[in-house]
Amino acid sequence: MGYQKISAYELSISKNLIAPYEYFLLPVYIFLFLVATRIIVELFYKDQTIRKYIYTGLTLKIIGGLFVTLIFNFYYKGGDIGTYYNEGRILANLILEKPEYMLRIFFYSPTGGDTELKNLFLGMHYINATDTLIILKITALINLFTFNSYLVTTFFFSYISFWCIWKFVTLLFEIYPNHKKYIIWAFFFTPSLIVWGSGILKDTICFSSLCIIHYYLYRIFITKKFHFMYLFYILFTGYIILTIKLYILLAYAPCFSFMVTQNYKAGIQNNLLRAMVAPFVIVLTMVVSYVLVTQLGAQKERFSNEKILQTAKIQREYIHAISLNSSGSTYDLGEMDGSVLSYISKIPTAINASLFRPYLWEARNPIMLLSALESSLLLFLTIRLVYKRKFKNTLALLATDSNLQFFLIFGLMFSFFVGVTTYNFGSLVRYKIQGYPFYVAAILLLYYLQEEENKKIKRKKMHAPVTTTEQPL
Repeated sequence: MGYQKISAYELSISKNLIAPYEYFLLPVYIFLFLVATRIIVELFYKDQTIRKYIYTGLTLKIIGGLFVTLIFNFYYKGGDIGTYYNEGRILANLILEKPEYMLRIFFYSPTGGDTELKNLFLGMHYINATDTLIILKITALINLFTFNSYLVTTFFFSYISFWCIWKFVTLLFEIYPNHKKYIIWAFFFTPSLIVWGSGILKDTICFSSLCIIHYYLYRIFITKKFHFMYLFYILFTGYIILTIKLYILLAYAPCFSFMVTQNYKAGIQNNLLRAMVAPFVIVLTMVVSYVLVTQLGAQKERFSNEKILQTAKIQREYIHAISLNSSGSTYDLGEMDGSVLSYISKIPTAINASLFRPYLWEARNPIMLLSALESSLLLFLTIRLVYKRKFKNTLALLATDSNLQFFLIFGLMFSFFVGVTTYNFGSLVRYKIQGYPFYVAAILLLYYLQEEENKKIKRKKMHAPVTTTEQPL
């Protein structure tokens, strides 16, 4: 079995991107990697429950990646996933034919001066955009080890993504050792993340990178542990997100800085000094947000301080128009004049669209129906939290836990960002997964942490000594 040699034209007219040999090759790769996983798990994880979580989470990731790939291949006839794979395969073939081109390809930039490669890449759609080019390079690198198999490359994306998320999940296990299953539910059982965070997509790479960034930033700033490699991992994954979806960092950084300052504030013993820290936290968060928008945004003109609202407006109107022309599942938040106040006024409806829509009656196809069922379940869990737990108790718990604050603030902020700029449910279900699992984790933990506390109070009351005011005779 050799590597496929196929032209860009043949790729562009291909209806079925999956070659017959892949159905035989995929089980071989899955078997070999599952054996390797079994060895790793047996060596490093003695807890049977943890082992079960690993096997279950990995299985769901693999199923999700293959599911979305098959849907795109046979239903959408390629789509974004097919294009990423196609053009990544072209790069892989070029490396195999001319190995001396490898470094030039991986350092290639659309704005660079390598005219020879530019001529070779004529007719390719995604290679001339920085945010998609990095996906093609990653796909090409993986293709070198998968015999250019569409399905096996998808499996690699799912497998690597699982371990990146698992790294982050183990951190949460340390923080909430008695609530592991709820963390697993949020980050491995969430249907949107299973499907749209497991295939050959920007979203898969970005969420995996975000998990790695948070893990090592937490180690440095919260647990106060530092290693040179931590910095490397942060810079490497940060560069990936910065290149692909800058707005993820624009939402994440101020939320993380807020969590760090809240954590240090909790360690201050003096009540007056602790109270004075609150305004400082707010100001620092605003400063961090401003610096990110002005400095990072300057690297991508459309996210600059002057154009960020205009960029959001253009993207929203473009996706909305495409959806209407193609009879897609669209939504509308109402009139917006492009001012900051008009965006602020849409915070509730944008968050609602991201987290709780499409409603069941808005689903127009089986894929949207699955998304509507998931949104309905999350709405039920949110209402249940508000109804079953006293609001003041929820706020009291939230005030004492900087991690829950981060989960909730980041989940809501990112939901607002994508809700106000997307206007298409099909795209929204993909874009929202960077913040969505954090919101799910916040809701589950806020509910069950209080349940645990309520059980403790009941047990104390049951075992408390009985007192009486009756006087002895």
